[in-house]
Amino acid sequence: MTVNTTLQNLAYALFVILGVGFLMYIGSSIIVPFIFGVLLAVYLYPIDKRLIKIVKFKPISISLSFLSVLLPLSLIAYLFTTQMSSIVESLPEIKNNMQTGVDKALSWVSNEIPFLKINRNALTESTSLSSLKEPLGILGQGFISSSSVAVSLALTFIYSFLILYYRRSIRNFIVFQFEKQLRPNIRETLTKIKEIVQAYIGGLAIVIILLSILNSLGLWLIGIEYPLFWGTLAGLLAVIPYVGTALGGLLPFLFALATADHNWQPIAIVIYYAVIQFLEGNVITPKIVGDKVNVNPLFAVLSLVFFGSMWGVGGIILALPIIGVARIILSQFESTQPIAVLMSSEVADKAGKFKKMADS
Repeated sequence: MTVNTTLQNLAYALFVILGVGFLMYIGSSIIVPFIFGVLLAVYLYPIDKRLIKIVKFKPISISLSFLSVLLPLSLIAYLFTTQMSSIVESLPEIKNNMQTGVDKALSWVSNEIPFLKINRNALTESTSLSSLKEPLGILGQGFISSSSVAVSLALTFIYSFLILYYRRSIRNFIVFQFEKQLRPNIRETLTKIKEIVQAYIGGLAIVIILLSILNSLGLWLIGIEYPLFWGTLAGLLAVIPYVGTALGGLLPFLFALATADHNWQPIAIVIYYAVIQFLEGNVITPKIVGDKVNVNPLFAVLSLVFFGSMWGVGGIILALPIIGVARIILSQFESTQPIAVLMSSEVADKAGKFKKMADS
């Protein structure tokens, strides 16, 4: 009877997971902006909390908290787009020059490392080599076709504004759905979620700024055109864990193949971004962001693949905050604490804890 009940519960859980996953997939245009809105509201809450003491009218205090973030972002966006427009206009010429750049690189490798016996003609005509042009083409198409992004951003700000406006009612609604003896734990859980979101977003913003400065400075010293654009783009891609910085280095590398005056410049970009990738993964992010999310790499990668397959780039950005919040919620209930421990970054040091939980 116990086995049948357990199997029945597992079947119900699987059915619920599949149903929720399907709804998350078909409702991505609504859910993704809403989650971004929740994260933005949580991040802006301390700013609004200070402003409300000065400006007693809540809509104005919330609007001012938005401006404190939007004004610097607008300045960055202006500087970013001025260089972006020039790149988009010259994309056809860049793509045509890409083949010349690749030929130069293959010729250099053949001369300097002759034992590799590279067949330049075969590589030049291969589809894999021609596909190197695609990232720049996608870049242009992505910036030109941005209406859906604008709609999503507008929805994000609307959701965030309304969540901040009704925050006390929303919090009380969540807390008072539970029995009286559980309410202190629920309040503690909400506080932990707020702290982890604020620390993660704030730390990530600092990391993006530092990487943008380092990348732009390095590309400028190497002599690549539009260093601010490529450096900022690579900094923004740091929101994608593990591979963001490497992806950010791919585009300036391809651009340098098509436009650089010297053969050493693309190679210098590869070396420089490899150093930046090492510093970002081992020094910058651990020191600034730390282990705020407290999720081990296995579940981090699983969440990136899962949410990325459902929601695309938005899902990749949201994956770590979502899985971090999920771990906090699971840790507050006795029946799900083993799952929270399994997800944590200290799971390798807590292998014996599962036996204690099972025997207790």
